[in-house]
Amino acid sequence: MIIDLTHTITPDTFVYPGTPRPAFSHTRTLTNNGARETLLQIGSHTGTHMDAPRHILPEGCGLDQLPPSQFCGRAAVIDVSHLGAGAIITAEFLHQQNGYLRTADYALFYTGWEKKWGTPAFLDEAFPVPDEEAARYLVSCGLKGVGTDAISVDPLSGTDYPAHKVLLGGGLVIVENLCLKKVVGRKDVMFFALPLKYAGADGAPVRAIAEFRDFPEKEMSGE
Repeated sequence: MIIDLTHTITPDTFVYPGTPRPAFSHTRTLTNNGARETLLQIGSHTGTHMDAPRHILPEGCGLDQLPPSQFCGRAAVIDVSHLGAGAIITAEFLHQQNGYLRTADYALFYTGWEKKWGTPAFLDEAFPVPDEEAARYLVSCGLKGVGTDAISVDPLSGTDYPAHKVLLGGGLVIVENLCLKKVVGRKDVMFFALPLKYAGADGAPVRAIAEFRDFPEKEMSGE
């Protein structure tokens, strides 16, 4: 079974504060040209998207420099919605996952903010985020990336982006604005998030999907 984990981009799509909203215009039409073509004007971090190390780090690489294998792998989908608004995802909490993260390629955090998509409340910065110590633990797990159903892995009010810097500095990518409700709690998720490939990509929209697979029980349990 294939599950779509991607928000549809529209001119009304919520964007990070200060980012221009998407704009669509028709450059060719069936009536005038015999074919449809649309000019898309969207920021590189619009909708469900991936952050590259280049996004934050002066010497960071772009998504176009990473191999396709970076963009897929087994996912640990972790429910943090019960932690409450303003919660911090700590390294201690991650340790309590009984080694599950060390069997995964991606850690995907379900904060519950997905349910707020399309409303002003989605930009309420009280979504759970990892602190620096938790981010370092995630790097130590040998992951390819981290994802969230919220708009960021750092609070919107901050300007230092500590989680971004640690994760991207550790060679991970970050996927934000995911749809995770349909896969939360499952331990059989193969995750794919393929970004647009353009020169110097600091980030890009992705089509993120999940496929349910039968992984070996030992790998799933984290033993």
